[in-house]
Amino acid sequence: SVLREEFRAEPQNLRVAQGETALLECGPPRGHPEPTVYWKRNGHIIDFDLNKRIRIVDGGNLAIQDVRQSDDGKYQCIAKNTVGIRESAVAHLRVHVKPYIVQGPEDAITMAGGSVVFECMVEGDPTPDVIWKRIAGGGPMPLSRVHALDNKSLKLESVTPEDEGEYSCEADNGVGTVSASATLTVHSPPVVTLKPTDQIVEVADDALFTCGVDGNPRPSVFWSIEGNRTLLYPGESMDRFHASLTPEGQAVLSLQNVVRNDSGVVVICSAVNQAGSDTWRARLSVTSPDENPPPVIVLGPANQTLPLKSVAALTCNASGQPQPVITWYKDGLAVLPQSRINISEAGTLQINDLVKSDSGLYTCVASSRSGKATWSAFLRLESPTNPNIAFFRSPEPSTFPGPPSRPIIVNKTHNSITISWTRNNKIGSSSLIGYQIEMFSRNVDGARWVIVGRRVPGPSYTQHHLSAQLSYMFVVRAENSHGLSAPSQTSEPTQPTLDVNSGLDEEHDQHIKEARAALTNGHIVELTHIQPLSSTSIKIVWEIMNADYVEGFYIYSRGLDAPARTTNMLTVLHAGEASGFLVTGLAKFTRYQFFLVPFYRTLDGRPSNSRTARTLEDVPSEPPTGLEAVLLNTSAVYLKWKPPPQTAHNGILRTYQVIVRGGDLINGTVLNNVTVNAGTPSLLLTNLSSGIVYTVEVAAGTRAGLGPFTNPATLRLDPASRQVFRDQHHRQPIGQHPGLGPGQNDFLTETWFMALLGSMVAVMLLLFGAMLLVRRRQLLTKKTTLPG
Repeated sequence: SVLREEFRAEPQNLRVAQGETALLECGPPRGHPEPTVYWKRNGHIIDFDLNKRIRIVDGGNLAIQDVRQSDDGKYQCIAKNTVGIRESAVAHLRVHVKPYIVQGPEDAITMAGGSVVFECMVEGDPTPDVIWKRIAGGGPMPLSRVHALDNKSLKLESVTPEDEGEYSCEADNGVGTVSASATLTVHSPPVVTLKPTDQIVEVADDALFTCGVDGNPRPSVFWSIEGNRTLLYPGESMDRFHASLTPEGQAVLSLQNVVRNDSGVVVICSAVNQAGSDTWRARLSVTSPDENPPPVIVLGPANQTLPLKSVAALTCNASGQPQPVITWYKDGLAVLPQSRINISEAGTLQINDLVKSDSGLYTCVASSRSGKATWSAFLRLESPTNPNIAFFRSPEPSTFPGPPSRPIIVNKTHNSITISWTRNNKIGSSSLIGYQIEMFSRNVDGARWVIVGRRVPGPSYTQHHLSAQLSYMFVVRAENSHGLSAPSQTSEPTQPTLDVNSGLDEEHDQHIKEARAALTNGHIVELTHIQPLSSTSIKIVWEIMNADYVEGFYIYSRGLDAPARTTNMLTVLHAGEASGFLVTGLAKFTRYQFFLVPFYRTLDGRPSNSRTARTLEDVPSEPPTGLEAVLLNTSAVYLKWKPPPQTAHNGILRTYQVIVRGGDLINGTVLNNVTVNAGTPSLLLTNLSSGIVYTVEVAAGTRAGLGPFTNPATLRLDPASRQVFRDQHHRQPIGQHPGLGPGQNDFLTETWFMALLGSMVAVMLLLFGAMLLVRRRQLLTKKTTLPG
């Protein structure tokens, strides 16, 4: 007997991941008799009968399947025969655990400017390292605004819409890797980016207001008329108002064929989404050709001293309704275009190669059927070599101040009007000197603007000695040492008044102004929760942010599923702490968008954010339609039908219930009560007996239950019909009367008719045979007559 000392192969230290198979090699020493191999773990002999995952393979190797952390330890291979025992070196088996997600990131929706945290709790052995990535195509990781927390979570602060995308957490510990991702959606409240502007339109013309919005999700945009509760979405009309969308997605409100009474109408463009709302107002002014103010010269010529042989440019830009025509006069005589003189389409007069005779007083006249405006400047020409002359040209328009705001009426008496305005942030190239006030009134000094105040220091001005029977309009220009600005917008026409209640009116007007500012400038109410309670009702809950000047709310609901979307309105008065309402009478299984509009007296405020919910499912309100039977053979019928009308589904159709009775409807026995998947509205009925009347009823079902059954339809298989339907498929609608049994066409299956049909077929066969026989005899006769 012999047993060598050296192992042919000894086990080596091994690292393996949990769940995999570990293989520790062992080639025992050579010996006679052949040594027996067994293994020790942590000094204890392994009992292979107690653990079926562990076994010896290939003569000595130790294989451990589905390795667990409890298998971690020191392993030694033992070889034994009659000579003795040999022990291998000790090998350390380390069982590591691949990383696994305990709590991964979840999809998140947050507001722009807020913060969000993506969880990434992982475990494993050894402890995994965690890194965060932004999925390719989503843009770079905003490193300046992200932080890895102690628990490996990712926090993103000051979120922007550009941060939208998918974020992935990856864990690695050398044994394996695991990853999980989540999508970030950033909601931003609507912003009216293209604001509708005030419109001045003549009678019988059309008025157009355009509104562009931005936000995420895409806001719902609608128009309203101040004082009217009706909302106009794109594609909807009300009287002469029509809302539409441009190809670029801008909302347009048109008022066709305006009339005088439309003057003063205020239109409101509103946009709402889940994140908030925004609104903008614009006013319509209606004039007739006789009521339009005369043109206003925006930028007129200035005094200039120029050298001979140079070029002079005298500017004259004007605006008005209708667009005025520009003409020039020199010393009272019309200036006509010549080889050296040109008048551009914008109204600028250019004189080339100046000569001494070009000196003089130049007057620009802007005229239309509404009146005219004039502006004069002197052009002086001198020799370019004269050292005693200071030459100067017109200042550049950029050196002038910006136009003031539109003047508003702040006070009126029986013979005076006080206006006020705000300065423009653009001062120009020199300090402001003051403001120039221009006034217009029909039947006063003809049809032209009159300067009534020069270099007025403050942002207000009172014009006295006015007539209470006339209407007045004002424009304001700012002035610096370089010149006058463009004019402000024209003020609203107004008349002096004397009212004993003027003090009360002023107090009331101030109160209304405060209420309007409170309702339109801030967030008054937030729609916080919306929950469907039944198939026809949804509860909405809101939080009031500022209850000042809030008398109540208009609750708007808009169905989103029907092709013709309708908007409904409910009025809820603000009473104490009430902050919820149950909206009933809604369509079943229909998506609705809700938002609130606060109101105070006749003033409507800024809408709340919107929320969307769907009413719950209900049973179908109508039965299936188009029930048909296809006879396959004498004992099988194929039934098929169509779903109820779409408007009657009241949910997602999931099943059909088919009830088949044998015998009459009342006393008949239920032979089949079958549930059919909604995707296959058909059923094969087999093992039917001839001569028995069957009734069939079908109902559609949603998650809420079954709807009404169809009216009982009757089937009857007549024994005499077997031969007729044996090889053919016959389709026949089935109704409340037997469809396959005796009826007005039953003579087809009567015995006498079958006998008659057979006799007719036999006679036709005999005639055909006789014709063949005669034809054959004729051919034989011809053959015998041919010469041999």
